[in-house]
Amino acid sequence: MRAAARLLVATALAVWLAGPAAWAHTFPATRQVVIQVERCEVVLLVGYRPGTGEPTEAILGRASTAPKSRAREALQELMAAFAMAPLTVSVDGQPLVPTAVRAKIGLEPGGARPMVVVLVTYPLPAGKSLSVASQDPRSTRLSWQRTGGERVAISDAPQQGKWYPGVASMLLPLAAGATPCDSTTPSSLPSSPSRLSR
Repeated sequence: MRAAARLLVATALAVWLAGPAAWAHTFPATRQVVIQVERCEVVLLVGYRPGTGEPTEAILGRASTAPKSRAREALQELMAAFAMAPLTVSVDGQPLVPTAVRAKIGLEPGGARPMVVVLVTYPLPAGKSLSVASQDPRSTRLSWQRTGGERVAISDAPQQGKWYPGVASMLLPLAAGATPCDSTTPSSLPSSPSRLSR
């Protein structure tokens, strides 16, 4: 596992050090966000790739300053931070605080850019509306689905399972009278991200 992690970081740094020839084509950053609304939680699955050229060089350059023993973790932390930086999750305007964050890094096909998938869980309190907003709508696509409960008023919500590119926020109306969860309610967080993939 450690050898594979070292190979991943070494490959990413080799591509970065290769210079302009490696960046024959440029691509903007992409961020895909799937919002899964459960009875007691909101789970975001965020896939992120930085833009080619300077944005990727900046991330790899910062990761390369970490001690070799922490190279993979440093790159993973940086990528996860970039993935989540423009996103906010709130209920009735009150920001939600994550209860769990997991991330995995890799390289896109062809090895030109690093990529990360982040799984973030938030508690879902009672309220009138759930909002997931992005300060970088040009790079963000949002989609949502409801599982394990009736927390979202479907009749007033955007269509489930559809991608909404370039929007600053997605507002999901919460069903009136939904019973809020307490801290003793067991988490329904999936054991793997597969439940969230399209």
